[in-house]
Amino acid sequence: MSYRRDTATWVCFAALFAFGAVNALLGPALPYLRETEQISYVVGALHQVAFAVGGITAGVLASRWTVPRRLATVVGLIGAAAAALLLGYGQVFAATLMAALLLSAFATTALIRMWALLSDLHHVHRVIAMTEGEISVSLAGILTPVVVSACAATWLTWRFSFALVAVVVVAAAAAMASIKLPAASPPARAAADRHRPGRSLLTIFAVVALEFTLSFWAASYLHDDVGIAQDTSVALVSALYAANLVGRLLASRLARRLSTAVVLQLSLAAALVGSPILLTATNATVATIGLAVAGIGIGGTFPLASALHVSASHRTADQALGEILTVAGLGQIVGPLVSGALAQAVGLRLSLLVLPGLVLVAAASVAWCRDTK
Repeated sequence: MSYRRDTATWVCFAALFAFGAVNALLGPALPYLRETEQISYVVGALHQVAFAVGGITAGVLASRWTVPRRLATVVGLIGAAAAALLLGYGQVFAATLMAALLLSAFATTALIRMWALLSDLHHVHRVIAMTEGEISVSLAGILTPVVVSACAATWLTWRFSFALVAVVVVAAAAAMASIKLPAASPPARAAADRHRPGRSLLTIFAVVALEFTLSFWAASYLHDDVGIAQDTSVALVSALYAANLVGRLLASRLARRLSTAVVLQLSLAAALVGSPILLTATNATVATIGLAVAGIGIGGTFPLASALHVSASHRTADQALGEILTVAGLGQIVGPLVSGALAQAVGLRLSLLVLPGLVLVAAASVAWCRDTK
């Protein structure tokens, strides 16, 4: 059976674009939040911890409870829009911290069902559909830092970007409410190796920690260590998301010819090449090249790793995605928080040496999973 995109697939891609905007807000806004609330690297990283805790909560609930997809998706998106407004206009640390948690909890609730929908719609072609879904997330990621930076340069301030994102998310919720969504399908087969799904979750943890550590601290690193102006540093985060887009496009094409595990290892190799270029940069040109190479590698890692886990799991796609997002939430916490804590002691540049370390962990775990087949 050939891969075909129906109406539900396109609407799901649009909703993933809205999620991508939500997902990309916190990192570019962090320098402004830290300045407004006068908080340190470690305290600033607590926003990412709260964001991750919200995602973990949504993942745990999805892995244990069955909720109609339409209800979970629409309520999740509307709740995320409201939380985005609170994060942008909360004014005080306690309010923005709670907003980060709620934003992730609601957005991840919707995200799990969107990934599961793509998996159930396309089955053997799930890796292609999920990688293309990540392309939508990348497009939003490219635009969001630019919007934050542009709003910050006007009398509307950076906060208005959160209002714009909320409008996009509500529109996505309306689109999802207007289409018929299939119920969760049972797994096509039991996993051949019941240990492999658990082992593939280590890959999920490493690639998510890698992606979020870089995206969360990129603007701060470019400003504080490379010496680029703050607004320019925020805008340059778009280069990372543009590179993610290229990586996902390449992964979606390669996945038609090579195994998912092989494409994932190639992606990790590119990330490993890009990391030292970025971490030794002393000017905007070299830093942008490093962001681009690392971003191309990182781009396809999450959908590829997720597809590996779903195909190996003996649970429904919704439940398997719940497991994935639970572990992903842990990666979101550990990566940015550890690097933030290290930054307090040795500076942000040295603390980001965790990036190549996470690449190596992910590569080793993929090889480990393949060895169990």
